[in-house]
Amino acid sequence: MADMQKAAEIHADLGIGVTISALGIGTSGDVDYFLSYEDIDSWGQQKDAASSSQRWNAFYQKLGENPSGELVQSFMMTNHDASNRVNPFAQPGSIVAFFRWEPALGLAGSEALRQGFMTAKPIHEALGAKVESYQVNNGPEGVRDMMIYDNYSKMAEVNAGLLTSADWVAFQQSVDAQPGMAATLKASGIARMAGSF
Repeated sequence: MADMQKAAEIHADLGIGVTISALGIGTSGDVDYFLSYEDIDSWGQQKDAASSSQRWNAFYQKLGENPSGELVQSFMMTNHDASNRVNPFAQPGSIVAFFRWEPALGLAGSEALRQGFMTAKPIHEALGAKVESYQVNNGPEGVRDMMIYDNYSKMAEVNAGLLTSADWVAFQQSVDAQPGMAATLKASGIARMAGSF
């Protein structure tokens, strides 16, 4: 964790938002190091700045000589809400339930999944969750859907509310009525935000 914090300080000084999260239930217990950019232009500019940063390159070389961990996966994703330019994972201590979906085949399957996210989002948010969805551009294919809660108690409250939500039941029934458009859940888990820079 100490090396991640050092890396985060360097990235933050370069203008890159960083969140470190400890993965928990439903995961192998890894730690995520999440970089956040306002848009694709800032991604390119900040990646170039990091590549030419003496401080970053010295840190990276030192880390390469004596690694404190192992990179097990990396990917790039884009928020479906292009107007959202803020790191949604910036509150240390918050809880994130994440889901990786594989849409049904074809453009119709992808569109059905996006429409499902748009329908489910206000239901969850009315109960107190923050919801974000992302298209994975590079890495494990699919779409990620994330529910962000202030704490575990809030997560429990939202999930209990879903059990009695007429809107949620109606949404579930509409999904069940179109089995050919149903997405496949490929992975899910819960993470606790350990730090934000």
